[in-house]
Amino acid sequence: MTNRPVILGHRGYRAKYPENTILAYKKALECGADGVELDVQLSKDGALIIHHDDNFEKITGDKTKINELTSKEIKKIKIEGESVPTLEEVFIKLPDYAYINVEIKDVKATEMAYNTVKSFNALERVLFSSFKPEALKILRKLDKNVDLGLLIEDKEMVEQIIPLHKEYGFYSINLPVEGIEMLGLDNYKNLISQFMELGLHIVFWTLNDIETLEKLKGYFDAIITDNVELIVNYYEKK
Repeated sequence: MTNRPVILGHRGYRAKYPENTILAYKKALECGADGVELDVQLSKDGALIIHHDDNFEKITGDKTKINELTSKEIKKIKIEGESVPTLEEVFIKLPDYAYINVEIKDVKATEMAYNTVKSFNALERVLFSSFKPEALKILRKLDKNVDLGLLIEDKEMVEQIIPLHKEYGFYSINLPVEGIEMLGLDNYKNLISQFMELGLHIVFWTLNDIETLEKLKGYFDAIITDNVELIVNYYEKK
């Protein structure tokens, strides 16, 4: 990569396009992102569905879970006119230089997601991440070399990072920018330094403004952002 951090579009270019759609992913790449972050669920008939929530209530008003819907039923749903993609479609339709952060939402989707990525010979450009250590455990059993990222959302999980890293060998710790408010900026930086000393890469989500970026400068390797152009332009002006 260049001397700037890796920039990933959060669910694609979410600020301007319908999230977790092929359109949003392509636009993120067109606007200079190195890749995208996306979320994997499992349908009733075993399709790897890309969607953040475990239902489509925000779109259709229906609270039926994705794992209770067939892929055929899901294909009828449109997000601002765009189809809900599968993980396979992502690798078919995106260029093979795109870096993909595959977040596992449904643990039952883990092995199938790994096999799908492997079938496209894309393991070297994929980071599998999850809030659920169980999913990462499955992935590590499947492949001793695949890159794994532990997603952190709250203070309670922080003390588990190092023990889990010793067990599973993470590539990255994916941290929320809200950690600044939770711990204080200096405390957060000190904590991150400890992880960096262990050789862990730091991925921040969801980093959407320059002020926060500058506060954390030097303490991350990758940025997941809704505002792709804002972040890309910041580094292009350097």
